Amino acid sequence: MKTIALDFDGVIHAYSRGWQDGSIYDEPLPGALDGIRTLQKYFAVYVHTSRDALEVCRWLEERGVPSTVDIPPDCVYQFWESPKIVLVTNRKLPAVLYVDDRGLRFQDWPQTMSYVLAFLPDEG
Repeated sequence: MKTIALDFDGVIHAYSRGWQDGSIYDEPLPGALDGIRTLQKYFAVYVHTSRDALEVCRWLEERGVPSTVDIPPDCVYQFWESPKIVLVTNRKLPAVLYVDDRGLRFQDWPQTMSYVLAFLPDEG
């Protein structure tokens, strides 16, 4: 079974006000839940987040997405291969694709450095 990893904030959760106090305050982005359900027909899906994984799991469950949480040391998954339930974790597991609103596709170091250095403040 191939696996797809989804970031939570900005990909599933609208995240319109940024981090705030860590609470999950927005509804899903349009198409997010249907997108997850469609992906589950073909892939195992997991959600990675810097938030409390249990809170994200509850948020998804409340919206009809069957989920489970990766809580060390009881259930530390090395891989996720279940298409029937979404894993929520704060770890990066192997996947064929990572969907993230703040990602940079790595091609080579010159391209990467050019992109990253563009974020430096002007010293003028």
